[in-house]
Amino acid sequence: MVARSSGCALCVKRRVKCDERVPGCLRCEIYGRPCPGYDRGFKFVAGKPHRSRRPKSSDGGSNGNSPRNAAEVAVEHGSAVDYQAVVQRPSCMESADLNVMHSLDILVLELSRPFPATSAHVISRWFGFLPTVYGRNRTLDSTIRSFAAHHIGRINENEGAVQYAKSAYGQALHRLRVSLDDPEECFSSEVFCAVLLLCLYELFTNIDDADAWMKHAKALSQLVQIRGSRRFLNEFDQALLKASRGLIVMYSLFSGQSCFLTSNDWHSVTRQQFSENFSVEVDLVEQFFAYFTFAPSLVHELYDLREAGHTSQNTVERLSDLLARTIDIQGKLLAWYDLFSHAVPAPDEVPSPSGDNLYSLVLWYSDESTATIFCGYYSYMLILHEILRTCGYPGEHATMVLYFRDQICRSVEFNTRGLLGPYRMAFAMRVAYEAADPTAKIWIESWTQRLSKVYAAIRPQNFG
Repeated sequence: MVARSSGCALCVKRRVKCDERVPGCLRCEIYGRPCPGYDRGFKFVAGKPHRSRRPKSSDGGSNGNSPRNAAEVAVEHGSAVDYQAVVQRPSCMESADLNVMHSLDILVLELSRPFPATSAHVISRWFGFLPTVYGRNRTLDSTIRSFAAHHIGRINENEGAVQYAKSAYGQALHRLRVSLDDPEECFSSEVFCAVLLLCLYELFTNIDDADAWMKHAKALSQLVQIRGSRRFLNEFDQALLKASRGLIVMYSLFSGQSCFLTSNDWHSVTRQQFSENFSVEVDLVEQFFAYFTFAPSLVHELYDLREAGHTSQNTVERLSDLLARTIDIQGKLLAWYDLFSHAVPAPDEVPSPSGDNLYSLVLWYSDESTATIFCGYYSYMLILHEILRTCGYPGEHATMVLYFRDQICRSVEFNTRGLLGPYRMAFAMRVAYEAADPTAKIWIESWTQRLSKVYAAIRPQNFG
């Protein structure tokens, strides 16, 4: 094993010279992050599974709780990959766990960049909890190992780590079944977190089954409902709920099921804040998500009416109700946008950094969090105008559909950056694709082909 650097892990990650001050370096202090210390990094080394002898207990037998070496930890799920620690410690099991924590710290840093701790971007904020909850629950631990190993493997182009992730994923599924059968553990925050992570793992990795994530999203939706709104009483639980609701809404939208998050009880839960440091922007984001939970019911009704007889009295009444609800939501969104666009910087129009031929002028935002909410607004408004156009409501709805489609496409170059970029833009790009002409469809497919190398769910085949 070769040590990565003599500096602390964070300075190595940032590729800056570490001053190696003890107990924590000055570089990290200036950067505003706690120094992780000087334990050396690790790497995944592909090789045949093997087991080292376990040290015998004092009575000559083998104790299930006795320390195991790093190789045993790596192959406990049948993995063909070993964790190898650089710094030897009294407990090899402790050393292996430190390796997981090290990779998790790197991953959280990568996923949360460039968002501050008070960011409205709840996905990045939720990932920040993972290092603190690792070690609480075996199901969650297996899930974290799988998710972290996959992304560390992709970052470092290490196929061994990716293969280890698949093995840990299988173990996580097995443990999850056991946890869900336990009448107490199934309601725990740790199991909820594991289900959410497994769903995200499928979205990022599964290239064979485009609907695999739907199974986990269904389980996620059911688990949230069974837990009930009164179980989300702390910051971690609420961060999990807010990170889950996009998936819950997407599951409702694509499955045809109603979205339970439309109720006032759930809106009240998601509006709770456990910190006084959040800005007005966060309140506006919560308001937007409350409106967004109604999108599935509007889309479902539109598709049902397309199949219904257009002359029946029942269809006419349903059409009138759909129009009334769509116009009501549209009015609320326009009022919301007026507040939001004054609370955050508006995007700038700049020449495409990549020299794009179709969209030579692109939108450049103050940060990815703001860009994601803007794109959510563009997507929702496109859907509403398409409903109004289809229902024959007066207005320039076809023109507005194209306008919001282009706003989404012009945001792609900025907001698909980083590991979470494809995840942030997947829904908006899917909506834009539905409204695209042949030229725009080819453009979107070329982007999704590139992004699918990181985020499998955005493959062009899944948009057809």
